[in-house]
Amino acid sequence: MSKIIDLLEKFAHGAVTDLKEGIEKLKEEVLDAVREPADGGVASGTGARQTWENQLANQVVHPLQTYKPALLAEIQGVLGEAVRRGLTVKAAGSGHSYSNVATTPGLFIDTHGLKRLASKNDPIAGQLGPDMLRVSTPLSLEKIDWPDYAPEQNRALVEMECGIRIRALNQELEARDLGLPNMGGYDGQTIMGVISTATHGSGITLGPFSDLVKSMVLATTGTWNGTVIGGASGSGTAGVNLYRIEPSDGITDPAKYDDANIGLIQDDDCFNAAICSMGCFGVVYSVVLEVMQLFWLSETRELTTLDTVYELLESDAADPTKLPDSLTQFRHFEVLVHPYPMEGNEVIDMDPSRPASDYYSKFKCLVTRRNIVEPPNNPSKTSGSRNFITSLMGSLEISFEVLVEVMNTWPETIPYLINQSLNGLEDDHYIARSYEVYDLGLPGDTGFATEIAFPIRTDAWDYTEAAFKAAVDRIHATAQTSRQVGDQYQTSPFALRFVAASRACLAMMEGMDTCMIELDMVTGTFAGPEVMHRYQQSMYDLGGRPHWGLEFDHLTGSNGLIAKMYPQLSTWLAVYHQFNAEGTFNNGFTERVGFSVADFQR
Repeated sequence: MSKIIDLLEKFAHGAVTDLKEGIEKLKEEVLDAVREPADGGVASGTGARQTWENQLANQVVHPLQTYKPALLAEIQGVLGEAVRRGLTVKAAGSGHSYSNVATTPGLFIDTHGLKRLASKNDPIAGQLGPDMLRVSTPLSLEKIDWPDYAPEQNRALVEMECGIRIRALNQELEARDLGLPNMGGYDGQTIMGVISTATHGSGITLGPFSDLVKSMVLATTGTWNGTVIGGASGSGTAGVNLYRIEPSDGITDPAKYDDANIGLIQDDDCFNAAICSMGCFGVVYSVVLEVMQLFWLSETRELTTLDTVYELLESDAADPTKLPDSLTQFRHFEVLVHPYPMEGNEVIDMDPSRPASDYYSKFKCLVTRRNIVEPPNNPSKTSGSRNFITSLMGSLEISFEVLVEVMNTWPETIPYLINQSLNGLEDDHYIARSYEVYDLGLPGDTGFATEIAFPIRTDAWDYTEAAFKAAVDRIHATAQTSRQVGDQYQTSPFALRFVAASRACLAMMEGMDTCMIELDMVTGTFAGPEVMHRYQQSMYDLGGRPHWGLEFDHLTGSNGLIAKMYPQLSTWLAVYHQFNAEGTFNNGFTERVGFSVADFQR
């Protein structure tokens, strides 16, 4: 380890000018470059004998047929074929789920051809018009001319097809002087991919993507047994139904709705189930989101230690329901935590007989705070890179392949590398458009993650840090065991993000304000999936709920754990068994977690 650290230090100070050459001298034979995956899931084509794989390539399927529809009518045709032949159907976007939630051996729909926003001149199928609404929020079919800059007050509705990537959506929204209220650190996913798995950003007043949805159009082979308005003449495809789904007080005025093909459902249970359905109800064609006036964010990133972070997140004995100021005074507050306690460049071996708190001051952290600001005349730009991987690649001037090679050849350097990257990420001033701040610029598909949700409220709605602190302690203990026993390392900091309670039945944040703990790994580093598995399995008895797309197929429905995690599961299943009455949307995921079983937890 000392030799590689010495080489890196010399390079940082200019004593070595070609780091790659230095690495080649230390290592007699350079490993073959690891494959850098494409930006998201890849379908090899359309038709028969095609292959689809997700971003990590840990899920690979060969469906009977692969389709890439560009019209709602084409989705109906695929579903009609499935009904006639008794086949299953699955739709997927960019493949950023690592579980089998998006796979099927039947008919596969690649949604990337469905990427338009509703507009006056180029309408999408069944789009809403301003004359159909019963809300005062404006519906954007073109650019909105706001009277002033007041993003929190200036809200709008915008309708879009399901397969538009977040990256493209941000550009389309900016052209209309609009912006997403929140997003995660990556913009390669499709909009329906992030909605259907309750993906999120950070901010205790901000829920997941599913809670931005105000209306959605679903193509399904099931039939809703409640009230349906319009759609009386049917979709024109036998066995296929089209529904616009909203809450009971939805944005559409039932008295003004008369679409002959798409029936309107306004039902809370149906809506709260459908907005986070993992594609198990059918194919969502379009969604209406509530967005904001385009806005600017100011961001600071400050180095500190875990003991100081916990002081910032401490509960108030005088007012138990009060959230910490750190969560309420900033629109975004998140923390990157080093997985290993460090003394200089060396890892400290923690004594398990001592309290975990004895080591909190040895865990380096990076705290990120963001707030909305006025548009600047001369916006500043952050120096260096904005995430762990690009920070290392930029500071060392090496490629991703070489970074992975260093980590796999000299794994004992990983804690040191994490330390150095956190140092490089500190920044006291960055102002940019919101989506530019949200997007951390992860290059390609160079990382993967698992994620677990923990409540920050008790049943009495008192704030508590107990669950996520216990989870952090266990992560640190698990990381130490993996390192000491198996020489297996967590190759990235992990993140604490805070998200508002969600109404979606199967969102990780359902019914509870939440601390989301995201554990990242550098793609291609040794034993990454095994390390992730240990983290996942150790979190559930602490009250954790896994991200449906990031749980690597370990969760099953055989032990009642899912029902314990999700109090609204029976509501979700009741809706699921209506829309999936024919079994059209069964797949390995629904079978693994037990949803395909007719009497599962009903």
